[in-house]
Amino acid sequence: MALTGWDQTTAARVLAWGALAALVYVYFLYPLLLIALERVRRPGAVVEGDERPTVTVVVAAWNEESAIGAKIENTLGQDYPHHLLDVVVVSDSSTDRTDEIVAGYARRTGRVRLLRGEPRQGKSAALNLGIPAAGGDVIVLTDANASFRDDAVSHLVGPFADPHVGAVSGQLLYRTPAGGPDTESVYWRYEQRVKRAESALHALLGANGSIYAIRRHLFRPIHPRDVNDFRIPYDALLQGYAVVLEEGAVSYEDAAPGLWAEYRRKVRIMSRAVPMMLSLIVPTIARGRGLVLWQLISHKVLREIQGIFFLAALLAAGWGAARGAADLLLLLAAQGVLYLAGVLGWAVPKAAAMRPLRLAAHFDMIALASIAALVLWATGQVRPTWEPARPSSSGA
Repeated sequence: MALTGWDQTTAARVLAWGALAALVYVYFLYPLLLIALERVRRPGAVVEGDERPTVTVVVAAWNEESAIGAKIENTLGQDYPHHLLDVVVVSDSSTDRTDEIVAGYARRTGRVRLLRGEPRQGKSAALNLGIPAAGGDVIVLTDANASFRDDAVSHLVGPFADPHVGAVSGQLLYRTPAGGPDTESVYWRYEQRVKRAESALHALLGANGSIYAIRRHLFRPIHPRDVNDFRIPYDALLQGYAVVLEEGAVSYEDAAPGLWAEYRRKVRIMSRAVPMMLSLIVPTIARGRGLVLWQLISHKVLREIQGIFFLAALLAAGWGAARGAADLLLLLAAQGVLYLAGVLGWAVPKAAAMRPLRLAAHFDMIALASIAALVLWATGQVRPTWEPARPSSSGA
């Protein structure tokens, strides 16, 4: 039976305001509930000690000849006992001089090992090869283009003095074109607060791929399309261990050269994250991890599919506004302001200098990336391979 005009307006109102409510929950209500829970259900501080476990830093690399030498130097130069620290580089079928450079360090230092994956399968497959071959009790995962602060490894392994800790994430700071860390953006500070709250509950969801660590015996091979810096720590959570944030373990990377490069990176990650996260719901329920399940759905699943909510709110508000619904006309106008502000912040250099416009551009970019990622997933076009991030290129 066809809907009447009143029924169509009601359906549009329910869909539009429901989609907006989902976005409000994801970005505002969930963090507030999480912070409140952190204050009433804090499980206790992680016990840190001065123990120095053996550490292997595993780097997955594809055509990183311009960065891999500096990465190895930076790692071997860490303020950590040299006899307890070594490096494994997994070359994912590199076609440049990456293998030659790594082999040279292996000969000269005795603390570097080169593995080669054939054929090229992506970072997660490379880690499946490199981690089992590592000898350290703690495995540090990082990127070839990341630069550790001198004390990063020392800080990163500190929480492992607590036997309940299974994985630790460090803190990634992006270097701006001026050379300083980009820690002033509203979104960066927002994400850091959410991470601190999850860490205080010993259930940090996802690590910084630039710098994180796991106990070697907790590692489980992952699917080549899995997002490694989410799946590997999450497996530690499923095994009953805590996953925490150590902000003293700092890694630096160059910021993406503009929102377009960041958009491409988000599409690549989101298209792989959605099926992975959905596949984790049942195992999480089976292990009775109710808190983690709530976090998984609220912080990750709904965030990754947020483009659906943006699109639903826009289409439903337009449909209802065309039928004279004043509240939906107001909602449509508000969305128009947000999207116009985002376009200005994205495309106009002078406008991009204004913080509100930069924030609007960021949200618009994430919404578009979410929609594009869902299309890639639905059409089976998800790829596990990656391109090395370059400040002068279009990004990962």
